[in-house]
Amino acid sequence: MSDWRCAISSAQAFERRFEETGNIDDITQVISHYESAVSSVPPGLDMLPAISNNLGNSYLSRFKRTGDLQDNDRAISHHQSVVESTPSGHPNLPTYFNNLGSSYLGRFECTGDLQYIDHAIFYHRSAVESTPSGHANLPRWFNILGTSYLCRFECTGDLQDIDHAISHHQNAVESTPSGHADLPGRFHDLGNSYKCRFERTGNLQDIDRAISHHQRAVESTPSGHADLSSRFNNLGNSYKSRFERTGNLQDIDRAISHHQSAVKSTPSGHTELPHRFGNLGTSYTRRFERTGDLQDIERAISHHQSAFEFIPSGHTELPTCFNNLGTSYRFRFEHTGKLQDIDRAISLHQSAVESTPSGHPNLPGWFNNLGTSYLCRFEHTGDLQDIDHAISHHQSAVKSTPSDDTYLPTHFSNLGTSYTRRFERTGDLQDIDRAISHHQSAVESTPSSPADLPRWFNNLGTSYLCRFECTGDLQDIDHAISHQQSAIESIPSGHPNLPTCFSNLGNSYMRRFERTGNLQDIDRAISHHLSAVESTPSGHADLPARFNNLGNSYTCRFERTGDLQDIDRAISHRQSAVESTPSGHTELPIFFMNLGHSYHLRSRCTHYFPDVQNSIASYRRGAEANGTPSTRLQSAKHAAMLSSVHDHSHCLTDFALAISLLSEVAGLEQTIHRRHANLHGHSHLVGSAVATALHCDKADLALEWLEQGRCLVWNQLNQLRTPIDNLRIRSPSLADRFIKVASALESYGTRPASSIPSSHATLAEEIRLQDDTRKHTLHATEYRQLLKEIRDLPDFHDFLQPPQATNLLSSLPSDGPVILFNVHETRCDALAVIAGIEEPLHIPLVNFSLVQAERLQKTLQCDLLNQRDVEDGDRAVRRYFRDPPSMSFVLQELWCNVVQPILEALGYSYHSDPSDRRRIWWCPTGPLAFLPLHAAGIYGSEYQPGSCVSDFVVSSYTPTVRSLNDKFIASSTSSRCTSLVLISQPNTPGLRSIPSTRTETHALEALMTGTAIDALLLEDSKATREKVTAEIKSRSWVHFACHGVQDVHQPLESGLCLHDGRLELLEIMKQQIPNPDLAFLSACQTSKGDLKLSEEVVHLAAGMLAAGYRGVVGTMWSISDMHGPKFATEFYQNLLRENGSEGLDSARAAYALDYATKKVRETLGKGNTAFMTWVPYVHFGY
Repeated sequence: MSDWRCAISSAQAFERRFEETGNIDDITQVISHYESAVSSVPPGLDMLPAISNNLGNSYLSRFKRTGDLQDNDRAISHHQSVVESTPSGHPNLPTYFNNLGSSYLGRFECTGDLQYIDHAIFYHRSAVESTPSGHANLPRWFNILGTSYLCRFECTGDLQDIDHAISHHQNAVESTPSGHADLPGRFHDLGNSYKCRFERTGNLQDIDRAISHHQRAVESTPSGHADLSSRFNNLGNSYKSRFERTGNLQDIDRAISHHQSAVKSTPSGHTELPHRFGNLGTSYTRRFERTGDLQDIERAISHHQSAFEFIPSGHTELPTCFNNLGTSYRFRFEHTGKLQDIDRAISLHQSAVESTPSGHPNLPGWFNNLGTSYLCRFEHTGDLQDIDHAISHHQSAVKSTPSDDTYLPTHFSNLGTSYTRRFERTGDLQDIDRAISHHQSAVESTPSSPADLPRWFNNLGTSYLCRFECTGDLQDIDHAISHQQSAIESIPSGHPNLPTCFSNLGNSYMRRFERTGNLQDIDRAISHHLSAVESTPSGHADLPARFNNLGNSYTCRFERTGDLQDIDRAISHRQSAVESTPSGHTELPIFFMNLGHSYHLRSRCTHYFPDVQNSIASYRRGAEANGTPSTRLQSAKHAAMLSSVHDHSHCLTDFALAISLLSEVAGLEQTIHRRHANLHGHSHLVGSAVATALHCDKADLALEWLEQGRCLVWNQLNQLRTPIDNLRIRSPSLADRFIKVASALESYGTRPASSIPSSHATLAEEIRLQDDTRKHTLHATEYRQLLKEIRDLPDFHDFLQPPQATNLLSSLPSDGPVILFNVHETRCDALAVIAGIEEPLHIPLVNFSLVQAERLQKTLQCDLLNQRDVEDGDRAVRRYFRDPPSMSFVLQELWCNVVQPILEALGYSYHSDPSDRRRIWWCPTGPLAFLPLHAAGIYGSEYQPGSCVSDFVVSSYTPTVRSLNDKFIASSTSSRCTSLVLISQPNTPGLRSIPSTRTETHALEALMTGTAIDALLLEDSKATREKVTAEIKSRSWVHFACHGVQDVHQPLESGLCLHDGRLELLEIMKQQIPNPDLAFLSACQTSKGDLKLSEEVVHLAAGMLAAGYRGVVGTMWSISDMHGPKFATEFYQNLLRENGSEGLDSARAAYALDYATKKVRETLGKGNTAFMTWVPYVHFGY
């Protein structure tokens, strides 16, 4: 026998043995002998293509066993040469086509490169098309072509591909004789195709057919056959898929059994072994989700780790291994709460995403799982970056999932849950609206029977509950109960999600009881919360929350019935919640706060002092624990209020913590709109803290708290713009980083509300918004880290820290005191801070009270301003009134009870010469912020010299002491202003005409003629928002004569009405003007402020100060259009007389306004109309 024939014979012998044993050495011998045959065959012999084809097949077989791409390259090379050298019509050409296609298919399976699967389909289709009907090989070609289409479908998700795959696999089965050795494999492949289509469409008939065909494949495969392990594996997969749809436990038990058989029958080192370990692990994970048996998740992790260890680097299945192992760690974390597990899960899910090509059909699932892991960690730690990541990845999952994909409801639901969790942290209603929308989409896109539907109902109900807790809309709580009942009714007994459903339904009944008082609701709440606790395994991560919820229900019933047994049970369960929660968990603050509340309730009933002590201790621990700032603040407030009565030695410490938490509740990671919303309801805290500090004779501490707890948003904005010259000298790199991050934070923080899409926004708009939110949070985190690094530098330990009293007192202007007020229900006080005096002067206002302040505010705001009748027109809306109260009464009350006692305490006396008067700065809080302290006095026939504030001082206002100090320091380096822009809008489109604004600005333009002042007039259509914004940046002094609006619903949208719309407060805040000097706002309501944010001083005058102006002339309410020109001309004439014509000096603005007011008063009569005309004009700043 010739050498090449001997080589072929030897190759075939080793080939048969390899097929039986799978031994890698055997296939290597096959390759060696075929190589010898190819090299020794005589040239031109007809056998050469067939031998080369067999050599290519051998390389392909070894590649399938080892994954070595070099073997695949050689297989493709040999098969390609055989096809090219075989003439058309040759009987072996279909075989050669098929084998070349199989080599490309193997290459695709290893690399995921779509060009290879396209080549595979082309050559496999060529094999089918070139084979005559009835040929023995045709069933095989059909089957392989179906497999290629299936592979491409798994990568692209194109439904036409899976339909082609089923059709060709069906042809293969139907054309294969009964009993044929290949029939089991063809049953198996047809089952795979049906399963894949089921996973895309959710049609239960497809998964039933898949199981049937896989079962026939297993039953007809001989024991010990090399393919039996694969057939066990896929039968297990089909049962698992049906379980995921139906929830039938028998299916998942069968899946585990068949996957175990697959692993056991797969040889060690086989390329499919990692995949089979992974499938077995996933089946254990699915059963754990249903039963909660920890042994199942431990087995799942073990098997997924085995899969990970066996798979080669770069293999296309590696992302799946990453994902599955990450999911198992996440499930164990959800049960045990160990942070190491969720950190591992996030890392593994991130690796799955990063190692999966864009467009791959598995990528949406990887995004979803990564988002869910971030969500889980957020629920434990409260780190806002985690919830932002969760929302972003869940958005990516929804966006990249086809509309008919069966996993789309899961992705909708998880995105909704992420929005819900962020809403619970931030209180942003748009988040909960989006959550409801996405949960509704999950329910609506799920067929009526699948196992996941109860979870979607539960999640939708929970979102409605969250919105109800914010809005109080009874329809929301009814929807919540309805959906949560649907969840419980459709979930099997013993399901691990059942305790969650019980707990959530209990919460909804409890909240409805709190609103309606129906005792049946609270009884149902307790019943469901008991069921939740009793059905939750000991040690489960959710058990503390269920104890807490049960305690909440008992507390609610106690508050209604007074049954002491209920409050005893509440304390017991809430204590269990605290004791079973790991240290550092984000829920600890609320558990401690609730426990403190229960102790406090019981103490009020029993007067048992240890309960008071336990209440204070619990509140303190809640305030100190890691968690949501708003919850910690509530705990700190409760602790402070109780300790101010029962524990005087520690109450100041409690208030100090509460004040410090205000800046976290209004953190820099939020927009200014959201910060203001989060500060609603906390204004009384500062008043209580300051009153307590003054009661303890701590005037310096009271000053610090007034500065730290008020004007938080303005202070944050000023800090972002703080000069950093000293830092640049010490560390240029830190200075550069600070400027970059501060600029980004200011930009993100001042995003307008209009840029936030509604709950009906498209997903693309949501993703754009979420990207901004994520970046915003990231910058805030970096800012906090930067502050830490800067404060670690020598001499920078107090960089941007809240100011100490000594620092505030050392930088005051020398020409007058600053008077800060605190109006509290227990006492009213003033603090005078005076240059050269080391401590604030405490001035108790013994004849004034919070009730009086509120009465005066109501008299002014409701009885006077809301009923005014300005006969000559004004720059707001006109109203008619009958028998209004007297403004003189308000001003007299302020004089006698507030201002006069302060002036007496300061030792001020009446000066007949007005030029001898000193300045004074008022810094009012609470109701006083809306009252005209600068005009306090006795007027009319009862007036005597020395009976009004202007007889003693020239008044200005300042939001804070720190703001005034900054303006004073800035004024020391400024020169007189020589550039002025005048803005007039006598006929603003859509608003009432105010013709005197034209008179006013033309008179001022003429007044500046012949001076060194360059005055630019913008009026009517020239005064657009863009043009005005540009000009105020190039000129240091601006005068507005136009309509002004204080928006009562959206204070940041208050503004000055220009030709093309409103120049809003938020837009003004964004401006950083190079050399700002003074802004004269001759418009209505420019320093009126917002009643709900009295401590934040949210008005246009304060916005101008924030933009950098050293001084601002504003108005407390609507002003007279007829008298506007008189005020303005007298103001500017006075400044020009004082300075000659060399320029305008803003340091004299308060005196000029005082002079102008005096001159206007001389032209007015007596009565309310006169007061309404001159009183509203005020000066802010230095």
